[in-house]
Amino acid sequence: GSLVQRGVESYGPQITGTSVELSDVDISLLSGYAKINNLVIANPPGFKSPSAFKVAQVSLKLELQSLFSDQIHIEQIVINGAELSYEQINRHSNLDVLRKNIEQHTATDKITDGASSSTSGNSKLQMVIDDLSINGTKVNVLVAVLGTQEQLTLTIPDIHLRDLGGKDNESISAVVHQVVEQITKAASKEVLKAVAQRELKKLKLSEQEIKATIDKEKDKLLKKLNDKLSDKLKDLF
Repeated sequence: GSLVQRGVESYGPQITGTSVELSDVDISLLSGYAKINNLVIANPPGFKSPSAFKVAQVSLKLELQSLFSDQIHIEQIVINGAELSYEQINRHSNLDVLRKNIEQHTATDKITDGASSSTSGNSKLQMVIDDLSINGTKVNVLVAVLGTQEQLTLTIPDIHLRDLGGKDNESISAVVHQVVEQITKAASKEVLKAVAQRELKKLKLSEQEIKATIDKEKDKLLKKLNDKLSDKLKDLF
């Protein structure tokens, strides 16, 4: 367990560009089932929330022998009830920044891997995931809606991915990038939908307020006209 924990906490920050922490890892040496407990990926600098992603537990089924090879084979990963933070600053969200960090590391991996393989024949550590399920993910959103900061809590649709990694010497960061890209897309879609609904609701409310004001002023004007007409009629008779 400590081997996996050291690997996640040392290699994780290189990929994300932020700190990656967990409390411990439980591995069954007989079955290959493992649990990563209290996994937290920190937010990039400049954002309010301390974490971009956190989950109490990640369940895995490992091919144990692969931990001692150049290609780690994970048969199944299940992530239930994770929490995402979604913040937007100058049209860029924290998840976009995180994704770009991983993208840059993936590009660097390709360059260094190509150089090392051509000179020494060695390749970088790889990861293959047969099946990945991300279920019941909650998103805590902080965005500007019509000039005011809004806080929303959303749930994104479940994500199910298969056969990740193992192609064209894909590095671990390339596999992580694929996963984060899917999560970012799902979260961004739900946030845009929720923000649009909020803006429309506020605009409709504004329209109702304008109409109510016009109706009120119209009633006042009609009353004044009626009063004046009544006075004129009194003068005639």
